[in-house]
Parts: sequence; structure tokens; C-alpha cells
Amino acid sequence: MRKKLITGTLFIVGLCLIASVLFAPTTLVPVSDTTEVGVEIHVDMWHYRDDVLLQHSHHPGVLTTLGANWIEDQMGDTPATDPAKWIAVSNNSSTPVAAWIVIPAEITTGNMGRAVGTYASTGDGEWTITKTFSPSGSGSCQLTGLYWAATGDLLLCADTFTTINFENGDTVEIQWAMTVS
Repeated sequence: MRKKLITGTLFIVGLCLIASVLFAPTTLVPVSDTTEVGVEIHVDMWHYRDDVLLQHSHHPGVLTTLGANWIEDQMGDTPATDPAKWIAVSNNSSTPVAAWIVIPAEITTGNMGRAVGTYASTGDGEWTITKTFSPSGSGSCQLTGLYWAATGDLLLCADTFTTINFENGDTVEIQWAMTVS
């Protein structure tokens, strides 16, 4: 009798376990409920004299903290600013850091001052902002910044490039390339 009671109890427990697996609601639990978004920023500089390419450089840019917060505002809040499309240059040799809000010693004369660049879509989540400067005198530059305003301390990103020595009549093209993935 005792053997039948134990066998019967085990049989009922087994049925309950099988039933709980077979008839339990199936809820899929996502491994992660977030999507990671990355931002890549690169800058290219071309220096021409008499339509001859003298120099080209390509570097990854430094996204500033202020710039990261601006991107957050543009994507997650009600944007209160224009797009980042103003390009500036400097001859300062400092290495950009995320804490910057301006590039040091921004050039403001000789047709090399901060100017609006041209936007171009280059694919899904990819675009460029390009400005070709036409210096009206001689000078040097080795640092660039991308701003979201014509004036003020609103630097999105910055980067250095090999120093160029420009002259009246040269062209200096700066192109910022952004990718969101």
C-alpha cells in the first residue's frame, strides 16, 4: 500500500510538472530592451594652390561633451537650434578634448573666419558638412571645429590636421563626415 502511495504521489507531481511546462504562458523576455547608437566623426582637409593638391589629411574628430548634449537635445527633445553646419579654423596646436566649447584662437580674418558649410547626405545615417575657404592673405591653420551657430561657444566637435601654410588665391577645403549607426 505504501509503495502504491509513493508511486501515485510521484506520478501526480510528475504530471503537475509536465502540465506547468506545457500550459504555462509563453512570454519572451528580451535580452536587452535598448539599442546602442554610435556616432562617428571624421574630418578631411584639402589644400590646393593653382588647382594643384598640395596636401590632404583625414582624421577622426573629437566629440565634445557640449556636442554630445546637443545631439541629445536634437534627437530627444524639441530642438531649439540650427543644424551643426558652421566650420572654423585655427592655427593653435592644442589637441582637442571633450571639454572644449570653442577651438582656441579661431581665425576670424582673411576670408578664413567661421562660415556655413554645405550639407550633403551620403547614405542612411551618413552626411557631410563641407566648406571651401578662399584665403585673401597668407597664414597657417592646423585645427578645425564644427559649430551649430555662426557665433558663440557652441562647438560640436574639433580636430587637428597637418599644418598648412596658405596664400592669397589658395583654397582650403574642410569636410566633416558624420555617421550615426
